[in-house]
This record gives sequence, structure tokens and C-alpha cells, in this order.
Amino acid sequence: MRIENRDETLRISFVADHGGVERVIEFLDLAHNIDQSADESLAFLCQHFRGRASLLRDVFVYSRGTHLLRQPILETTVGYMLSVQSTVNLVGRRLDAIARLFPSNRRTIADSDLYLFPSINELRTLPSSAVEGLRLGYRSRWFLDLLAELPDEATLQNLGAMKSKERQNYFRGFAGIGPKVAACIDLFAYGGDEAFPIDVWVDRGLRHVLGMTSAEVRTVRDHAPAVLGPHCGLFGEYLFRYERDHAAQLENPPVSVEPLPQVPRSSDRVE
Repeated sequence: MRIENRDETLRISFVADHGGVERVIEFLDLAHNIDQSADESLAFLCQHFRGRASLLRDVFVYSRGTHLLRQPILETTVGYMLSVQSTVNLVGRRLDAIARLFPSNRRTIADSDLYLFPSINELRTLPSSAVEGLRLGYRSRWFLDLLAELPDEATLQNLGAMKSKERQNYFRGFAGIGPKVAACIDLFAYGGDEAFPIDVWVDRGLRHVLGMTSAEVRTVRDHAPAVLGPHCGLFGEYLFRYERDHAAQLENPPVSVEPLPQVPRSSDRVE
């Protein structure tokens, strides 16, 4: 699937034999009434953090309409496990390098060659030399152990019937998967919006927007739904985006230049 943003319009190209339109709808979470979930989350938070209601509304307005992607379970699990101490771009390159080890999975979309992520059975055929060539460092051992221990994809799919916390505990049983990675897998692969991954931006957001102490943040790590209410995973993503983007604006504030006489002023739209 290829998704491009052209003049505020999403252009989506996909392989017809790999889920079709139904998979696109599922991946983009388009069947979900996201505004209703956001409103329920905001109502709970404003009731329980009354002194922070104004700032909370700013957070939700900033990301209004943003959906959480429903990503393939196996690819999401591998990707987040390999994300430890890595940038998003680097993780993307690693996943692409893994996919390219299987030329039979090549597909052409919009005149570009893309590679479907391999199945668990395909991944298990990789020789150790191929894994070494991926240059995963200490993550190589995690990757090989994961391939050896993961169940088949039908069983992974059936984990969706578990409660969110149980599912996260299951994935934490694999080497290299801690609380944050397990929560990311639950949130983005299974749509478990009780999952609340806490990275540096979400941690800062909890302190900045909700005024939490370090002890209160630790409580959220273990009891997010009880503290933050329904759809706390959605709130976490809105909080992440708000805190990261506003920090960037503070670090790189727009420069205001007084225009010359009789010269029209122009500006770039910044989002």
C-alpha cells in the first residue's frame, strides 16, 4: 500500500490481491467514529483534571480527526522490537531491508516496486548470514528468538480476543519487548486503545498538560485506563503529537520580518 498526501488529498495505491479496499479501510481505521471516542476521552479528562481543561481542549483540537493506524500484526511486532534506541526512519529502512530478502514478494504500485512484508514461515527460512547482513546489532538475537518463538499468524490474530493488558503481558514475554513496545504493538496492531505507550514526549505531556509528578506518571504506566479514562491510547497519541510539535515550534520560532514599504508581505503556512 502506498499513501501520498497531495494538496491535502490522500492518494492511496494498493495491491488488489492483498486485502483490497477492505484492508485500506481497516488500515486507516476509517470505520471508527474517532470524533466520538475523542469526545468521550476529553469529557473524562476534563472532569478529573478540572484545572487543566483549557489545555486539554487545545490538545484535542490540535489533532481533531486524527485516526490510529491498524497495522499488520507481524510487521508491527518486528518493527517495534527493532525500534529500541533507533529513529523512525532507521526502523523503516530495516523493515524494508527484511522485505527485500524475499524477491517473490515484490509488487509494482504506481510505477514503483514495493515489497510485501514476509510471513512468519518465510522469515524462518532466513539463514544466519542474511540476518547478520541486516546489521541489527544486539537486536539480531532478539529477532532470531522472536522468529523461533512466535506462533503462526492465525494465532496472533486470535490474540485480539484477549483483554488489552493480557495481550501486552503476552508480548512482554519475548526478549527485547518491554512495557512501551508491548503497548505500541497492542495499540497499533490490535487497536487496543487502553494501551498507553509512554515515550519521552508523552512523559513530558503528562507533566506539562496534566501537571503530573514523577510518581503519578509511574502510576499511569501501570494503570492508564483507571487514571486517564476511556480511549486513553487515543489521548496518548494526541498528547504525543501536541507536545512534540509545539516543542519544535518553541525551538525554531518563526521569524517575523517587517516588510519593506509598499512591498506585499508573504508568509508560508506552517502546520
